[in-house]
Amino acid sequence: MKNLKRVYRDLEMRVLSELRDRINNSNVYSKHVTHEKCIEVDVFDYTELAIVDDKLAFLDDKGYQYSLWNGDCNIEDLIDILSKG
Repeated sequence: MKNLKRVYRDLEMRVLSELRDRINNSNVYSKHVTHEKCIEVDVFDYTELAIVDDKLAFLDDKGYQYSLWNGDCNIEDLIDILSKG
């Protein structure tokens, strides 16, 4: 079981790292966070994924920020975001 937990943590870290890279290399700037790059998403009611205060955060169309692990989102949703981009 320890091995499975390690594999899961490694996958999670890889996905988060790739999301950060995708945002940092994006040509799209957030409509809500000044001078911050983002990637556009269509997950639940979120429209952007950006790095805010060094944390990945979803933003909705009003600019409200939500934790990546808000209860609705899971690792599979994040992988889907990567695969669509």
